[in-house]
Amino acid sequence: MTAAGTPQGSRRKAVRRHRRERQVLVFGVLLMVIAAISFVAYGVYRGEVEGPFKAEFVSTDSEFTSDITLVCPPSGSMPLEPGEVAVRVLNGTDRPGIAGTTLADLEGRGFVPLAATNWSRDYKFSARIMFGATGVQKAYTLALQFPSHELVLDTRDNATVDVVLGDEFQGIVEQLDPGLDPDIPLAANQPCLPVNQVDPEPAPRIYPADPLAPPEPSTSPSASTSPSPES
Repeated sequence: MTAAGTPQGSRRKAVRRHRRERQVLVFGVLLMVIAAISFVAYGVYRGEVEGPFKAEFVSTDSEFTSDITLVCPPSGSMPLEPGEVAVRVLNGTDRPGIAGTTLADLEGRGFVPLAATNWSRDYKFSARIMFGATGVQKAYTLALQFPSHELVLDTRDNATVDVVLGDEFQGIVEQLDPGLDPDIPLAANQPCLPVNQVDPEPAPRIYPADPLAPPEPSTSPSASTSPSPES
């Protein structure tokens, strides 16, 4: 060992001590960073801290695809008065007379009757309620009268509503059924989408005109008033 030199054992101890100090420093900094991130994340989770991402992740309507076919009722909408819903009843079974009887029952509850007729196909379920984009709230109002039903958007251009009665149909609900409470908001019974995000089915080839639609403004010039003859 020279006078100016360092013993080999002391050098190794110094290297190990320096390595430990560096590791302690690195791990200490990492722990502080993790703790800071965890604190901020917890604040964002609780809503006390605003997160770094403000933009919502959305898809344009043209890119949106889904297998959901049920249209949602208008947000916060309530059942309409029956007199605001014009309905046609179609018989999709081989049981005669059920369309006319059901239409009479609905008319007795205030709905506007359009017609009772046969459907061109057989329908095996209870009630198929068909409507256009302007008749969503009316269709949901009518659906309250049927204990089991499916709601189907089609391409009709008015607010009339068709209901097809099927093999499982046993009658409309009792008039005192709690589900007919007019103060209960309309709601879907399964996942649904806004009307502009559901592909409509083709409307019936012939469907009724809407007797409740507001009259279209006249485009003909008003007749001039002839001066009354002088007496």
